[in-house]
Amino acid sequence: SSSSSSSSSSSTTKTLNIDNIPGTSKGGSRKLAIIYTCNVCNTRSAKKFTERAYNHGVVLVRCPNCESLHLISDQLGFFSEKDENGRGWDIETFMKEIGKEDNIKVATEGQEVLEVTLEDVLGDKMKEIESDQKVEK
Repeated sequence: SSSSSSSSSSSTTKTLNIDNIPGTSKGGSRKLAIIYTCNVCNTRSAKKFTERAYNHGVVLVRCPNCESLHLISDQLGFFSEKDENGRGWDIETFMKEIGKEDNIKVATEGQEVLEVTLEDVLGDKMKEIESDQKVEK
């Protein structure tokens, strides 16, 4: 990843209560949350889902802007092939495979909060804001 790391305010950590993230609130298993960027319209969003669905079922999240669906986990083989160990596809493994594991943060209920930076929330928009600020100076 080509990152011109500047220690600006984007590295300040804030907390986000997992209960305030939209998504499933039912189901007996722990809840997980993800912050992601829609690869269709570049909208940054956060969604919550159950750990059981992530580890044993299928998780799709819908972009709140363009309504595109994004596959987060497919343990049943509906949208992807299972590996030689019978394991399905998930976003964490995929991001590791393409060398982008630093781009994924999954919060687990029980932690109660997800520590995020402004860059986690804004994604690539943060780079645009920082470059606009440099131009103004």
